[in-house]
Amino acid sequence: MITLRKKLLIVAMMIAISIPLIAYAWSGLDKGMWTRENYNTPSDVAGKNQETLPNVTMFEAIVNNMTRMDVFVCVDISDGLTEKEAELIVGTTFIQVMGEYVWHQLDSLTFDNAELRAHYNWGHDETDLGHICDVVSNLTTLKIVVDHCF
Repeated sequence: MITLRKKLLIVAMMIAISIPLIAYAWSGLDKGMWTRENYNTPSDVAGKNQETLPNVTMFEAIVNNMTRMDVFVCVDISDGLTEKEAELIVGTTFIQVMGEYVWHQLDSLTFDNAELRAHYNWGHDETDLGHICDVVSNLTTLKIVVDHCF
């Protein structure tokens, strides 16, 4: 009889714990996703009633010759690279590698249609900008090499 009560108590606890978890997962299931049903390009950009998804380019980043990660950037590099797109590529890469909560300053950015190079100073606060981060992106192979100090 005691074992039956323990089993019922365990089942009741499992149900009580799993219901909020399931509700949380269900509520956040489609947040932040781009789908054709919920994304319309503004008419002043794409023309009247034209539906398109944003151009997304996937880069493979190699960080300090150890870690590999995919970096997704909303740019179209097939028509040439603008300064804004170059800044978006290196900025997205920096934030994905280093995180959002470090202070950083883009010191230099050079690019052409084959490669872009960026140099950042970063730190844990605004008085600690003595760390460096170099980003080199090959736009032909879509590979990014990131070297940074800790």
